Amino acid sequence: MDTLIQYRNIVQKNIKKYDELSNSQSANTTEATISDRLILDEQRDQYLWLRCGWDGKRRVQHIILYLQIQNGKIWVEEDSTNLAIVDDLLAAGIPKTDIILGFHHPSKRAMTEFAIA
Repeated sequence: MDTLIQYRNIVQKNIKKYDELSNSQSANTTEATISDRLILDEQRDQYLWLRCGWDGKRRVQHIILYLQIQNGKIWVEEDSTNLAIVDDLLAAGIPKTDIILGFHHPSKRAMTEFAIA
């Protein structure tokens, strides 16, 4: 299987799993004004799980998880979970050399065991 297709499948499988897990644990309220949304854009290789809506008069917009695939590498741009997406990517067979912790400043990435860019 082509590496890009494999990476897309792994990323989508995990982000969907996390969303389903979150939705199964959420309390059902009669007035659901805040909801989670998945954006799975294979054409641009952008994968986003976000929460948005209204909390009273306050607008809620929060990126929970954001990954993208660029130049054969998976960029973890945001991970506001305790679900350890990087561990799941590694467990799925993606090498550390193909994972970039994009939420770290470029000067700090060399201090990790993952790819720089």
